Amino acid sequence: MTTAIIALGLLYFAGHLLTHVFDKTKIPDVLILILFGIIIGPVFHFVDAERFGSAGDLLTSIALIIILFDGGVGLQLTSLIRSAKQALALTGGFFFVTAGIVFCIMYKGYGYSPLASAIMGFICGGTASSVIIPMIGILRVGKEAASILIIESALTTVLCIITVLGILRSYDSGDFEIGRIIGSLISSVILASIIGVVSGLIWLRLLRWIKTYSNTQFATFAFMFIVYGIAEGLDFSGPIAALAFGIVLGNQHTIVHQLNEITSHLSIENVGVISDAEKKLYKEIVFLLKIFFFVYLGISIPIEQTYTMGIALSIVMALFAIRPFVTKLIVRRRVSPYDNTMISLMVPKGLATAVLAGLPSQYGMVEGPDIQAIAYNVILFSIIITSVLIPIINNTPIKKGFFHFFSNTQGNVVENNKTTTPLHKQ
Repeated sequence: MTTAIIALGLLYFAGHLLTHVFDKTKIPDVLILILFGIIIGPVFHFVDAERFGSAGDLLTSIALIIILFDGGVGLQLTSLIRSAKQALALTGGFFFVTAGIVFCIMYKGYGYSPLASAIMGFICGGTASSVIIPMIGILRVGKEAASILIIESALTTVLCIITVLGILRSYDSGDFEIGRIIGSLISSVILASIIGVVSGLIWLRLLRWIKTYSNTQFATFAFMFIVYGIAEGLDFSGPIAALAFGIVLGNQHTIVHQLNEITSHLSIENVGVISDAEKKLYKEIVFLLKIFFFVYLGISIPIEQTYTMGIALSIVMALFAIRPFVTKLIVRRRVSPYDNTMISLMVPKGLATAVLAGLPSQYGMVEGPDIQAIAYNVILFSIIITSVLIPIINNTPIKKGFFHFFSNTQGNVVENNKTTTPLHKQ
């Protein structure tokens, strides 16, 4: 027990050191945290993921909710509106391209059934908010590029969940209905957004009263957990609700000013304000959760099966090869070559992939264990390759090749990372 407590303290300071290394070298801290988890877990077996029990699942869920909320708070509404069209196009385009590529690799390359190949494709279709959001602030991408990446990661999480569950439920019942899947997807995103926005407005109205009491700095988080739970309880997307809730709170002055023309109940004078001190507290919590989440993720990744690791590596390499072309085709305006380069490298998988990977086995699919093992290794390799490519491209002449590739995109001029506007000031 004493050793574990000392290790927790050392992890905190190591996290700050790794953030500093990331800022100077562009070697992402998440890579080192995951590798540390792999060393103490699957390699030397000092820690076993099963010992965490339900606490591990709770940690990953809380980390996802809070990271998405913090990402929403950091988004500017004007940048969000300008980038929405490109974000939606990138979300849909890369999601279905990914699903198609993975299907072909699994079905044609390795002989898996069409059902298993399709499920694997949709499981791998998303990008990880829990990886991307901590990285984009330190990488200093522009506001619109950050908005595109955050929206993409949030929406692809929903797409993954809806499509995989839809296929598995159809497999279980023997009745496949594409209309039901599409309807569930649309209603989940739209209604979850409405829940998040309305909850954010209600909370702004309550916050001034809440702050008259002491020890309420965590009240916003507590209310956000309730909002997430309500959305999930209604079979909508809790992550989307948390993101929308954060966007409302992060743009409170703009939103309240617009709504004040409709109703006097929401004016700057009678709503609460998220202070700078509270925002710093939120970031400190995100920092702590990020450390423990990625170490836990490393502990949870199985590395024993070399065959499934080979399949996973071929999938990840194919996705990295196609991502720049999808980015060039879709992200066409007001985004610098540097930002497009960073967007083209953001292919990490995370929590949604890990959670969905276990479902085929629960539904009795014979190929379920293989799907889970491949998916876990896709998470590992996608994060490792993202983490390795970023410093290589930033610190070598390869960057000029990417800049030239994206400088031909309509509306772009060659810039470097110093000319973009960072999402968060460092």
